[in-house]
Formats: sequence, C-alpha cells, structure tokens
Amino acid sequence: MNLKLKTLEYVASKQSLGMSFETEAQILTAFVKQIGDYVSIGTVTSEDVLLFLNGGKEGSVTLFWHRKHDALKGFWDFAIRRNYADRSPVPIRRAQMPVPFIPHVYTLDELKRLLGGVTTYQKKWLKLEPVTLRTQILLLYGAGLRISEALHLTCADVDLIEATLTIRRTKFYKTRRIALSTHLLRVLADYDQNRREHYLPREGAAPFFIYKNGEPVKCCVMEDAFLRLRDHVGVQRQNARYQPRLHDLRHSFAVHRLTAWYRAGADVQRLLPGLSTHLGHINLSGTQRYLTMTPELLAEASLRFESYAQEVLHEQP
Repeated sequence: MNLKLKTLEYVASKQSLGMSFETEAQILTAFVKQIGDYVSIGTVTSEDVLLFLNGGKEGSVTLFWHRKHDALKGFWDFAIRRNYADRSPVPIRRAQMPVPFIPHVYTLDELKRLLGGVTTYQKKWLKLEPVTLRTQILLLYGAGLRISEALHLTCADVDLIEATLTIRRTKFYKTRRIALSTHLLRVLADYDQNRREHYLPREGAAPFFIYKNGEPVKCCVMEDAFLRLRDHVGVQRQNARYQPRLHDLRHSFAVHRLTAWYRAGADVQRLLPGLSTHLGHINLSGTQRYLTMTPELLAEASLRFESYAQEVLHEQP
C-alpha cells in the first residue's frame, strides 16, 4: 500500500465531510516528502515517525509536535480501519507540552506607539504603503478580524454606506457581517479615498487592500512589516520567548471589549455569545481562548464580584 496515495485518500475523505483539513494535509504531505513518495505504509517505522515529530532533532519538542502527532495518528487509525496497515508506528505516549503560548494584549499606549511609528519609521516598506499598514492595524484591532479575513476583503465586502463588513473567506467557512464603528468607518473611507486618488481598480471583486501596483497584499509581507514596526517602536516582552504578533491585535480586541463591558456594568454572560459570533467562532470555547487575563480585566472582574457579594450580604436577614 503506497503511503502517499493513502494519505491523499485520507485527506479527501475528511474534506468530503466538509472539513477544511488544510493543516493536516500539509503535515501529511511534509511527512511523505521526508519518507519518500514510493514508500509502503507497512515499512514506516517508529523511528521514522519520531524523526518527523522532532523536526529532525532528537528529543526536540515544539508547540507543533502535538499537531503533527494527531495528524499522523488520525491517518494510521484510518489505515488500520481500511486494512491498509495492521499496526501504527505513531508513539502512544505524547511528549510533554512545552511552556504554553500566552498571547500579548496590547496596551493603549503600545497601540499609539505602533500607529505613530508607521509615519516615523524611515525604512522602505517595499511595495506596501504606510497607509495600508496603518489601516490594517486599526482594522484588526477595531474589528477583531483574522489577518487572512482582512486581506481577503473585496471592495464589495466593504460597504461604506451601510457601515458593514462582509467576511466571506473564514476559518470555518461561515460568512458573517459585522458593523463598523464610526471611527473605523472613517479610517476605511480614508483608505478607500487613497485608492481612488491613485486610480486603483474599484470594481466589486477587486481586493480592497492592495500594493501600489494594484496587486493584493500578501500576509507574509504584512506580518514582516509589522514585526519591523514593532521592533522600531520598542513594543516587546521582556525576557520572553514569544514576542507580540500581528494576530495579537485580535486578542487585544476581545480582552478590551470584555474589560469595557465590565466597566460599564453590562451583563457580560449575555453579551459573550454575540462576541463569539462577531469573532467568527463556532462556540464559546473558541472565544475563551482569546480572553487572556490582564491586570485591568482582573481588577474589573474583582470589582464586579465585590459588588455582587455586597448585594448578597445585604439581602441576608
């Protein structure tokens, strides 16, 4: 049984059920590339699997180790059920998880420094204009979008009259529409005016975020520009392995929104499902991973609890 053909069959079976399965497909493709296109399933050894899981370094465990382990285990469970293999070379014991990654929640001061740095940073942005980088930062933070969702927006998706965004190419293949705040609407309108002044295409299917030459902005270019900007203005974690990312703007949106609700005395439990829908999550558990506890959020939650406790005490006879 050819390993490559059976992994392709496995991926096709998962995607036929409506699953994206893109990351798993990439993992299996990389594994086959390392092992060889013409290798038989039955000849794959535990050593082969461990070498792939460890990234070629004995004893090395990364955050992606478990994702690769799950993808390979899922494939061999499939192969055994189909009688393509009689055993699994995937280790039963999973490696100990490394120190968990904690997203960075930007402070308002850090956000101001980032936005100010866009115009003061003198290094060339290649094809990317500073106005595009600034608009992206404000959009990711102001609307809580994923970077891929923001870059895939078309001109038709950005409705400046109705003040809405239509998010189509999402992680879970569910289109959603979100309302724009007055400030964010003005930011996008200014960017749109900049496009018009440069006579860039404005038909419905044209990408909204583009380079000077009219080509759509690539995610890798945007992330690289943000990392350079971050280092330029000195937004860093001290003595930390993981530094602030562009995607952390989305985490910051969720945490700051929750903090604002606490301060306003809103019914947070009632509002959370709406936040989950806005972020494009399929359930609340996905949103919970975005709600990193910050000193400000902890303080507001503590005040809410103290207020509740006082009410209970006053009600007692």
